[in-house]
Amino acid sequence: MTDSANSCPSGGLRARKREATRSAITAAARVSTARSGLNGFTVEQLCEEVGISRRTFFNYFPSKEDAIVGHLLDEFPPEDMAAFLAGGAPDSGAERGPQGLTTTLLQDLFELTCAMAEEMNFIREHIQDLIAAMKVEPQLMLKVLGSAETREHEFAAIIAERENLPPEDPIAIMAAAIFGALSRRSSQSFFSEHNTRSYREILGENVSFAQQFFAFSLLTHEGTP
Repeated sequence: MTDSANSCPSGGLRARKREATRSAITAAARVSTARSGLNGFTVEQLCEEVGISRRTFFNYFPSKEDAIVGHLLDEFPPEDMAAFLAGGAPDSGAERGPQGLTTTLLQDLFELTCAMAEEMNFIREHIQDLIAAMKVEPQLMLKVLGSAETREHEFAAIIAERENLPPEDPIAIMAAAIFGALSRRSSQSFFSEHNTRSYREILGENVSFAQQFFAFSLLTHEGTP
């Protein structure tokens, strides 16, 4: 997404109007793709349907494909990102474990991910429209997967920054990979047809299961002669 679409401060009428416009573009792009395919409509037709100019469209998205993927490519919420990074600051008061990581890292990753889900307006109907578009244009899955891989690298980078680790530190990379797998699994459950639970509840449950698994595995290993 371009800087101009991110320039408004969080909150307020301008931010709400920006979010409404962006959501309208993505919704229309997904429905049009599911109906006609990527080549079945132009940016101009999409703009006419949403009621915006071509210039406005490109202030939000560089291409039709990016408009279809939409919120999955968004940046971290600034305030929540600042709180996450502050959790590892020397004056934060957070305790550190044997490997030097803050003991609140997992909880803070959880809170940041939930904040992102709220910022992305996780609504089942929106994702169902994306799935319908990908059925018509399977190559869109590569862009979605690419955005997920990019996000995992971003998580590794901010974990390293927060924990004062070198870039590309293997601990940060592994932490991001594990938490990314939990997030993807939670998203699949959240958007399943019969789900009635919140994303926060599902992700929290999966994080708890992972903690139990690793704790049990380590205890079993330590108890082995």
